Formats: sequence, structure tokens, C-alpha cells
Amino acid sequence: MSLGQSLKEARAAMDFTQEDIAKKLYVTRQTVSRWEQNKTLPNIFVLQELSSLYGLSIDELISETKKSVQKKEEEIAMKKFNWFALAGVLLFNLLLFSVVALTIILLVFSLWLVTGTFILSPMILLGANIIGVQSFSLFQSFISILLCLAGLVLYPLTKKTTRTLVDSFTKYVKYNKKMVYSEES
Repeated sequence: MSLGQSLKEARAAMDFTQEDIAKKLYVTRQTVSRWEQNKTLPNIFVLQELSSLYGLSIDELISETKKSVQKKEEEIAMKKFNWFALAGVLLFNLLLFSVVALTIILLVFSLWLVTGTFILSPMILLGANIIGVQSFSLFQSFISILLCLAGLVLYPLTKKTTRTLVDSFTKYVKYNKKMVYSEES
């Protein structure tokens, strides 16, 4: 049942004419008629007034419409499902993209590992000196500080690279979803 049909039945159940409703809502009779014929929809404020006039909740007025629209959307979605595109996407993703994605993930992990190690290099050097595993020269301490600075410079680049790759992957997934749920049946 459509919203217009619900409005018409509720009005008839209360023994109101379209003219009566129009006067109460300060609209024309033709406006009420267009609502009941589903040519136009009342706004939310008018729906609130209609629900109080008819003694129904807004949900009761629109619930049948909601169910029928939802059912139609599900039917349309099933008609738009492209099985060949799904097979192509799965095959492509399993064979090629999985190798590329794994390589990129490992490279990003390595970049984070190098950046983190560079940043922590003075602390690693200090820890090794304190524990007594090995003693380091002043030159090696200076190099570890330079590595720390290089790591601090690399950090924003690493973060930006990771964000860009995540965004690209998200777009790729959306593209695949669009291909599977294409407009063609």
C-alpha cells in the first residue's frame, strides 16, 4: 500500500473530506488530492499534523510504503547483480591483485620498520652500551642520532604513503562493487 492510499484510507475512516483536511492544514483541496494520488508527498511537518488528525503514528502512515519500497529495492538489486563481473573480479583479485597487494603490504611494513628502527636507533645504541653487549664509538653514536633524525623526517612520508595506499585500496574495492552491481542486467 502506498502513502497516498494510507492517507486516503485514514481520511475516509475519520469521515473527513479532502476539503476538511485542506482547511485544517491551510492547503488547497488539490494538494490533499495530489498526496492521496502519490503525485506529491507531504513534508515531515505536514505528516506530523496528518498523523495527529487521523490518530495514527507517522510510522503507521508510512510503514506499508516503507515495506513495499524496500521489497522493490531488493528486487532491483537482484536484477542488477552481474554474475560474470563477479567471476571476473574474483579471478582477477585472486590471481593478480593478491600478489600485488601482498607485495605492497610488505613494502609498507618494511617502510614502517625502517622508520621505527631509525627513530629508535639512539635508544638501541644506549641500551646496548648500558647492558654491555658491545661498546660503541662517538662516531657511531653520532650516526645513530643522524639516523634518528632521518627517521623523524621519514615518518610523515611513511604515514602519507600508508594513507594513500589505504585510500587507493578503498577506491578499488568500491570500483569492484560497482562492477558487480552494474546497471545492466
